[in-house]
Amino acid sequence: MNLFGLTPDQIQQSSDTVDLGPAKSLASSMLFGALSFAIVSTLAYSLWAFRLVRGEALLFSAIAGVYLGLTGLALGRLLIIPDSLLRFMGLFALSFLIYAITWCAFWFGLGGQHHADLYGSATGLLAIAWFFHRAFGANTGLLASFSILFAFHTLGYYAGEVYYFEVDGKAGRLLWGACHGLGFGAGLGALIHSCQSQLLANIRKANT
Repeated sequence: MNLFGLTPDQIQQSSDTVDLGPAKSLASSMLFGALSFAIVSTLAYSLWAFRLVRGEALLFSAIAGVYLGLTGLALGRLLIIPDSLLRFMGLFALSFLIYAITWCAFWFGLGGQHHADLYGSATGLLAIAWFFHRAFGANTGLLASFSILFAFHTLGYYAGEVYYFEVDGKAGRLLWGACHGLGFGAGLGALIHSCQSQLLANIRKANT
């Protein structure tokens, strides 16, 4: 996928010397992803918590808009490719938009019943993992990346749901957003780490 200019060939063509930044460890990538995305997610859920947007469809659209606008910027510090923030923001926006459309299709299609949120997130997260792997030129590990992303996202989402029913009210809604963000962000941190590790390996292989 050449749209975002993040594949090994495109990076090498953009400069005579490939000067990539230091890669974070898997643990630090997941921790940073969890914390930064938790902030974004809490802000997104605050639209629901404080009833700033009325109507279910409009509310979901507004929440998706917060994620689309802020997440690429929040996770940009994980990038090892110089001057790639805008390209990464475009990648995340497109992949998350597909995720949001897929999730809403299952949610509204099944009337919020029959595990609609689970099926919607699974399908949407697979799309995110596929887009990231294609954009970074990562040819292997898609299933592993999806499995980690899905596991942490699901853990965060349903842990947040438990807190919501225990606490209720505005605080419960914000806790749901924070927990969802912690899990989703940890999974995204692992995904970015995996894709960039393969990117580094491919560039080094091409240079030898």
